[in-house]
Amino acid sequence: MKIFFVIILGFLFHGCMSTKTTCINERTLGTILRWGDGDMASGSYTGFEIHAEDLGVYNAQRSNGSDTMNIKRIDSVNVDFFCTTLQNMIGTFTAIQSLYSPGKTYRSVEYINTKTNVHKKAIWNPEFSTYGSKEFRALHDSLMLTVPASK
Repeated sequence: MKIFFVIILGFLFHGCMSTKTTCINERTLGTILRWGDGDMASGSYTGFEIHAEDLGVYNAQRSNGSDTMNIKRIDSVNVDFFCTTLQNMIGTFTAIQSLYSPGKTYRSVEYINTKTNVHKKAIWNPEFSTYGSKEFRALHDSLMLTVPASK
């Protein structure tokens, strides 16, 4: 009976003392997940970003195609949410390697990794719910849940 009790305690302490792994490492530290809406004619863009470096949620805006993206921190996410979202985004881009069907306005989801120089972007017309944009629309909608209501 004592041995059984010692084994149970050993498992409990091991579980409490083990370190949790995370997806954020040297390779993914420069990752930016971006989503939002843009205008094809003017090049303007309004959306949001999550940065792996600080797990910050940022408001991202550009008034025309030649401007740089202006960002302002508005919130943060936990590492579990970021890792799950990163995995979902990479999985979606792996399954659907190309999506470019904008209208006058467009909605987009982007994966940017500045460490590995990888940039993936899916663009679709928000006026239509096409089969090809289904997974990216779901990803966009789940990312919108991270944005505080007042932003």
